[in-house]
Amino acid sequence: MKTNVKQSQDYALIQQAIKGDQKAYQALMDKHYLSVYVEIYTRIKDEEIAKDLAMEVLTKAFTQLHTYEPIFAFSTWLKRVTINHTIDYLRKRKLKTTSIDESYDYDEGEVRIQVESDDLTPEETLQKKERADIVREYVSKLKDAYRNLIELRYFEELSYEEIAEQLSIPLGTVKARLHRAKGMLNQMMVGSQGTF
Repeated sequence: MKTNVKQSQDYALIQQAIKGDQKAYQALMDKHYLSVYVEIYTRIKDEEIAKDLAMEVLTKAFTQLHTYEPIFAFSTWLKRVTINHTIDYLRKRKLKTTSIDESYDYDEGEVRIQVESDDLTPEETLQKKERADIVREYVSKLKDAYRNLIELRYFEELSYEEIAEQLSIPLGTVKARLHRAKGMLNQMMVGSQGTF
């Protein structure tokens, strides 16, 4: 496999982490948290749940580091773990019983059965919107070129190729700028009173 500098750095950190180096674990966390979080958030659309799932994914991945083989980039392997974990979460959520509001007549009188609904209350809906607004607020602080890339990639879910075509810039430029944009966003989020 042809490796680039980032893949080589990741592999070196993985080897150190497997040996119990906590700084290596932290470096991997710092390097990959935002991409894991965004990957989940685009599917879940809930900031708090996405944060919880991101930590679960990284914990799961870090306990399975010894199974990682550098045939693919670590980021590719981690993305697969992230997607699988998110799909599992969504499947479990769909298995929950939806609200039932039926009445049954018995000799003693009418009995109503109610099962808690998964529907958000007005307050929860407002909180969810506020959390989404917070994420968008971070994004809005980026320079136009970087903000546009983040919005196209993660809010509109366009592919790199679609972004390159829409903005009339080379594919390599899209990837490089998006990488820089994610780095800037990560610094803002991590530096904001430990929100992320």
